[in-house]
Amino acid sequence: MSEPSPTRRSERALAVVAHRGFNLSLLISGALLLGVLALGWKPRWLDWAELVLGFAMAAEGTLLATNWRGARKLALERLQRRRSRRQARASLLSRIVWRLASPALQLLGVAWIGAGMLTAALGLGRIV
Repeated sequence: MSEPSPTRRSERALAVVAHRGFNLSLLISGALLLGVLALGWKPRWLDWAELVLGFAMAAEGTLLATNWRGARKLALERLQRRRSRRQARASLLSRIVWRLASPALQLLGVAWIGAGMLTAALGLGRIV
């Protein structure tokens, strides 16, 4: 049985921010791993984009790592709700995975704090 969805406006807003930030940070992580942000392009806007995306990634990492106002739980509930729409019953393996998801997101948050700050620092270094 799943948790009830957030009822207060601030909880709903935080759930949306945590979920969308999670998706954005996944995209940024993929871009960083593929080296898209370090291809040697010289446009000035790319340096600013690195700075902003790095701070966004660090902010999402902070939300997940510290579980600020239950952001990690809200993001997991939202992810589970979307997945449960596609699946009728949860298998034992999927229940185990969802139990381990919170600590995994906490570790991912710590990694995103470091990667985001490094990306922001590199972008700022090229701006200044």
